[in-house]
Amino acid sequence: MDFRRIEWLFLVAFIVIDIFLFAAFQRDTSGETDTSSNRFSSDTTILKEMRADNISFKAPSKKSGEGYYISTSNDSSIKSSLTSLSNQTVRYQSDGTITSTFKTPITGVDTQHPDKTLDTVVSNSTLILNGTDYTYNTKLSSHNTVVYTQEVADGPIYSRYGEIRFSLTNAGTVTGYTQGYLANVSTLREKTETISERKALIWLYQYNQIPNNTKVVWTKLAYTRYFNLKNSSVYIPTWVIAVRSNSGNNAGVLQLKHVNAFTGAILSNDSNVKTVSGSTTTSE
Repeated sequence: MDFRRIEWLFLVAFIVIDIFLFAAFQRDTSGETDTSSNRFSSDTTILKEMRADNISFKAPSKKSGEGYYISTSNDSSIKSSLTSLSNQTVRYQSDGTITSTFKTPITGVDTQHPDKTLDTVVSNSTLILNGTDYTYNTKLSSHNTVVYTQEVADGPIYSRYGEIRFSLTNAGTVTGYTQGYLANVSTLREKTETISERKALIWLYQYNQIPNNTKVVWTKLAYTRYFNLKNSSVYIPTWVIAVRSNSGNNAGVLQLKHVNAFTGAILSNDSNVKTVSGSTTTSE
């Protein structure tokens, strides 16, 4: 049996396991009206407990959504396109991303609204590869890092493998960027239901991932990398929840927490985010 076939068998096995776990979750959380009522009451109680623990957050949505299993190829196809870029020195990295320094820095960028200038840069095919696949991301951007995320299927990629990150000085000068691009994106199966924002927040709290005296700054349903094979990677819908502790060793640090939107499992972060909204961000 060739190695490529073994890879896909493992991939299918992972997905089957995920579907089974989600089906079990759906079975356990459905049923008679009184059970649903009790669950609602329990969730409400937990949210009150969170507020009693000085955890502040906006009222989370109870509405579930939908998402795909996304497959991408791990190849160096972007490397062959680097010669089409101009006015920059580009280096292809071993992880498939590229690092570039502009020969003529871009000046006069509004640090409060950098997209006003950089949208034009990103859409210029001689400056950025596949730029039309990216959109400006205010949540991941900071004063000195401007982030554009690749759009796939029905959502953004929250991973360095699908992001453009511009370096921005305090004076409004862009000196260069890093870029990751997901090629040959395809959906592996039909849309599957995802858990609600409220459920993700509650489970994160119950897994002791939100300490007391913490603010939930923002939440976003996005795609993050689930696992990686030799020739392909799989991305899944993930609740990305940004929290900032007001005390302890991580006081003032904005941390990104990831919750599998299919199963509710806590995920590790592969996006290598360094700064978000002007604060240092740690990955777990």
